Amino acid sequence: MKDTPRIVNRNRPAVHWMARLSSLAVNSAYALILYLALTNEEEARIAAIPVLILLVVTILSGLAAWRWEWKGGLAVLLSSVCLGVAAYCSSRAHSLGPHFLAPLVYATPGLLVGALFLLAARAQKRSGRSIGRALEEV
Repeated sequence: MKDTPRIVNRNRPAVHWMARLSSLAVNSAYALILYLALTNEEEARIAAIPVLILLVVTILSGLAAWRWEWKGGLAVLLSSVCLGVAAYCSSRAHSLGPHFLAPLVYATPGLLVGALFLLAARAQKRSGRSIGRALEEV
């Protein structure tokens, strides 16, 4: 039984880096939104404050997912759903255009990043080894 070769998941490094690169892009976009909101000449409206706080939480959970893919991916998914709900409530409070657009713009990128991190964690669990050992063998 020990002589049976293990099947190596060759997709692991691709999913691993796709999750990280997409996290970097989405976190950069969220950070730009946060920067523009905080450096604006007008004060942030009361309904926008939960959205800004959840942007910070989503950015931090995206960074945590780099270290802990499974727990971080779940945190990104949860914070993105909360961000979408807060964006929806904020758009309803300010009567800004179609109300479904704000949750889509804010939550969808985070949901995709969270799903990629969960896929990367699942691939790592199936292969049963760390990414460092998998890259050394290639």
